[in-house]
Amino acid sequence: MLLAIDIGNSSINIGFFEGRRLIVHKIDSYPLKSSSFYFSLFKRFLREKNIDKTPSACIISSVIPKHTHALKEAGKLTSGKKPLVVSPEVVSWIDFTSYKKEELGADRVCSSAGAVELYGTPLVVVDFGTATTLNFIAEGNVFKGGAILPGIGLMADALKKGTSKLPRAPLKRPKSVLGRDAIGSMLSGIILGSSGAVERLISDVEKTEAKKYQVILTGGYSGLVSAFLKRIDFIEPNLVLKGMRFIYKKQCEN
Repeated sequence: MLLAIDIGNSSINIGFFEGRRLIVHKIDSYPLKSSSFYFSLFKRFLREKNIDKTPSACIISSVIPKHTHALKEAGKLTSGKKPLVVSPEVVSWIDFTSYKKEELGADRVCSSAGAVELYGTPLVVVDFGTATTLNFIAEGNVFKGGAILPGIGLMADALKKGTSKLPRAPLKRPKSVLGRDAIGSMLSGIILGSSGAVERLISDVEKTEAKKYQVILTGGYSGLVSAFLKRIDFIEPNLVLKGMRFIYKKQCEN
């Protein structure tokens, strides 16, 4: 059994793989807890799911450096092995040389790896998470680059914090492109605006590259936005975790 720990800006996704079968548990990223707390949490989750196996390996993807140590220790206590921590250097079958590797988040590396293995290239991974990211991978598994936008939740927070009268919009499907009140107008701007921005970015890249990319959606807000995107080839809610499994198999089992 493989323990996969995806440390994101808003939440930590804990995945247990039995072969291809994936069981996921999600917790908040903050506040940071001790390694013993996470170790106890992993054991409790296994008991609650009636899983009698113990993970024999661990892989970690982290975009919060100060969280990495505690989760590494917890992963080592759980599996008995030093966890593999994802970086672009670990994924040798994707060419990341056109991007500054030290600035490429591990989550983007994992989702790219997962999408390439599942669907082949060319493709674009659109991750509607804390940030909205687009990652373009061309033929030959070449990472071409991408785009980063404020995520849907960040947009809602910014409107509340940066204005004197606007409330914090509850994130739900807008009833109309024409908002009839403040909430409706914000939902239209945030959700339809985000979907429109993503479509524009994909269209412009395809014109520049003179090729068509498969569109793969992932991230916590993907279900909310998917209804407003004209082009979607696949939706993979757990793409980062699935990418981590492929990375571990290629790096440690071959």
